[in-house]
Amino acid sequence: MTIERPKNRGLIGAFSHRNFAIFAIGNFPSQCGVWAQRLAIGWLTWELTKSPWWLGVMGFADLVPVVLLSPVSGYMADRFERIVMARIIQSLNVIVTALLMITAYAGWLNIELLLLFAFLTGVDHALFQPIRSSLPPALVPREDLPAAIAFGGFTWNSARVVGPAFGAAILHYWGVNAVFLINTVLYFWFFAALWRVRIPPMPKRPASGLSIMGDIIAGYRYAASHPVIGPSLLILFGSSFLTRPLVELLPGFSSGIFGQGAGGLAILTSAMGIGAVAAGFTIAQRGRFDGLARITAYAVLVGSIVLVVMTNTPHFYVAVICMVFFGIQYSLVGTCIQSLVQAVAEETMRGRVMALYGLLWIGGAAIGSLVMGALSELFGLSKPIAISGMVCLIVFLFAWRVKEPIEAFIAKQQERD
Repeated sequence: MTIERPKNRGLIGAFSHRNFAIFAIGNFPSQCGVWAQRLAIGWLTWELTKSPWWLGVMGFADLVPVVLLSPVSGYMADRFERIVMARIIQSLNVIVTALLMITAYAGWLNIELLLLFAFLTGVDHALFQPIRSSLPPALVPREDLPAAIAFGGFTWNSARVVGPAFGAAILHYWGVNAVFLINTVLYFWFFAALWRVRIPPMPKRPASGLSIMGDIIAGYRYAASHPVIGPSLLILFGSSFLTRPLVELLPGFSSGIFGQGAGGLAILTSAMGIGAVAAGFTIAQRGRFDGLARITAYAVLVGSIVLVVMTNTPHFYVAVICMVFFGIQYSLVGTCIQSLVQAVAEETMRGRVMALYGLLWIGGAAIGSLVMGALSELFGLSKPIAISGMVCLIVFLFAWRVKEPIEAFIAKQQERD
């Protein structure tokens, strides 16, 4: 007797479930808002200092809390009721963004306060990321889980490029304070949505007998030894470290290299956002785990090429085309790897694994931003990014080598399921 698998309904299937629809409709605008705010902070940093070093420091301060706090937040996601934790952390997010908005409109912002708010925003993000990423299995049944996970990855990764595009347009037409105001509204929108989500309590899990640190280490050992999760996270870190700093340094490219100012920044980030949305939506609608490792490898190669071309062209609109492809590759790498990791992670390890995903994805960007900011201060904006593009070929070769074992593991798991 042949058992027929449920027909893949893609995003239609995922959004047919009330809880997922409410969560997704609240989540995506909020994610875009926080990344719009990050761009606004970067632009204000450039306006105050004209320093690539300060751009790198600001990006580092914003993203490094993930490095410091993700181990604990991953443990919390596996130990405590996730929806309750989500509501508590999001309420803190609303308070921080509201304080930033008030400070900006009062005219009190300077580079030191800006650095503080960047760090506090990063703290909120670090605490929330693994909890947010671990919720989809509670929001949809198993047959719609691939699309839900892929849409979650699309949301998280596309917002990182759509948000800056959205923020750059607001920045250009209404100024930096308006970005902070809109982000506060969007954060409150998601906070309200979380109170509308109704899911059953998490099943009680037996105590592991380990300390908090022991539980965290156990999760990391599990991820490192897993035949899919381990190599996937290595690719993730390499791509983030080498490619993401371009986004943090984009205000400098727009103003210092192409002479386009805030208007040029809006165009570049909008191009990036268009590419990210197109790629992320396509993967989410695809609603399947098979083939994602191959797509990831090709995306890493595109990222390498984009960095080299972007930093060697004097033509602004060639740079715009580059940013479309940058958005495509960045969204594909993040979404595909998040989907692969979520597909194979054990439920009892999911929070810690997703915390490690965030640690490497955002932490790689934080370290890369600091390194590239320092190198750009010494050698100019273009050369360090161009070299990063060439080094990224090593990541592509590794991704190409491990794609077949990953695909084989995914295929065997789907047969068992």
